[in-house]
Amino acid sequence: SDLAGEELGSNVLNPYRNFQRLHPSAFIEDGVFVFDGRFEVPLASALGHIQRSQISLDHQQFEDALAEAQAAVNAAPNDMQPQIMLGDVLTAMHRNARPAYEKALAITQTMEPEAKAIWTTTIQQKLAHLQQ
Repeated sequence: SDLAGEELGSNVLNPYRNFQRLHPSAFIEDGVFVFDGRFEVPLASALGHIQRSQISLDHQQFEDALAEAQAAVNAAPNDMQPQIMLGDVLTAMHRNARPAYEKALAITQTMEPEAKAIWTTTIQQKLAHLQQ
C-alpha cells in the first residue's frame, strides 16, 4: 500500500512513486518488494524535515521551523509538501510566503482531478490570507 500511495489521495504526494515503474528483484512474504540499486527518494527524505518543522512551528520556535522547512525544500524542491510547509512557516514569521505557495499551487496542476481540486482550494485559501 505504501508503494501504491492509495491513502495519500494523489500519486503526486507519494514519496515512493518512482518505484512504481520498476520491477522488484524479489518479494518477501507477498508484501515486501525488494529493489536492488541506488534510488533517489527526495520526498521521503524531506518528510522528516517537514514533521520537525511542524513541531517547531507548533511550539513557536520559528527559526528552527524555518531551518527544517528549508531543509525539506532543499531535499525535494519540486514537491508540494515542502513548499507548503515553507509557506506556513514564512507566514507565521510575517515574511513573504507567496513564492512557496505559488510553487505548491503549480504542482497541484499535475494531480489527479479530485486531488487537484482539494489542494488547489487549500493553497488558494493560504494565498488569500496573505492579502489580508
